[in-house]
Amino acid sequence: MAARTDMELALANIGNNTRSLTSPRSSKFIDDDSQHIGTFQAVLAITDAVVDVTDCVFGSSMETYDADFTLPKGVTIYGSFETLSLESGSVIAYKL
Repeated sequence: MAARTDMELALANIGNNTRSLTSPRSSKFIDDDSQHIGTFQAVLAITDAVVDVTDCVFGSSMETYDADFTLPKGVTIYGSFETLSLESGSVIAYKL
């Protein structure tokens, strides 16, 4: 078995150190109108889903929305969602 080159070792270290930034720790299927506590990094619409912004808490780096919005089936949005609530539909929310 050949020894790994410095380049291979460096790339492996980068991969190991950034994996937690790009891979969620867990996911949660949401198909009700309850408040779900995050922090979620991405939300994937399984069906058309209406996000109830009056019950949501977005992270400090996100804009505040004044109106509910629809996520069409198959669309993924990324951000920092401290609390997520739907009016209808279903999503998979990915936790940091």
